[in-house]
Amino acid sequence: MRSISEMAGQELLWTQPAAFQREHELRAGDDVVAILKFQRGSLADAEAADGHWTFKRQGFWQPRVTVRTAGSDADLATFHPRWVGGGTLEFPDGHAQRLSSANFWQSEWVWQENEKPLIRIKGRHGLIKANGAVEIAPDAANIPDTALLVLLAWYLILLHAEDSAAATSVSAAAASSS
Repeated sequence: MRSISEMAGQELLWTQPAAFQREHELRAGDDVVAILKFQRGSLADAEAADGHWTFKRQGFWQPRVTVRTAGSDADLATFHPRWVGGGTLEFPDGHAQRLSSANFWQSEWVWQENEKPLIRIKGRHGLIKANGAVEIAPDAANIPDTALLVLLAWYLILLHAEDSAAATSVSAAAASSS
């Protein structure tokens, strides 16, 4: 696999090779540059040339997503969502990255640093497959966490889509029973 940081300025696409399977590939043309695979529930394995991590949503009243180096029990970073969408990824050394929705429909998400967009991801979700486009700004190529941010954003977008679908199903069921 090639480094995601080297892909700044190139078109990258998230694809879901098989319908109904929770495995996604980030592609630069025909090359796979990253893989995100859900193991069970919200636990996912994220792999790129730049690193190998696991992501897991935890908590109910104060939800968060933990990021760990694969095979480790120590948190590398923690994503704290905001109730209006987006959130902040905090590292133990104190630095943080902010993820926010770029539009009302929450179909486009942006990692920002000092109000400057670094990585933009546009998700498209069909009935049985999800895909998306990734834009990496030239400034993001110099950030050591670029690959982690790209993979974590897609993970969060997928969780958001699953949560929205579940809420819609519950609402539809409640409406049909009344």
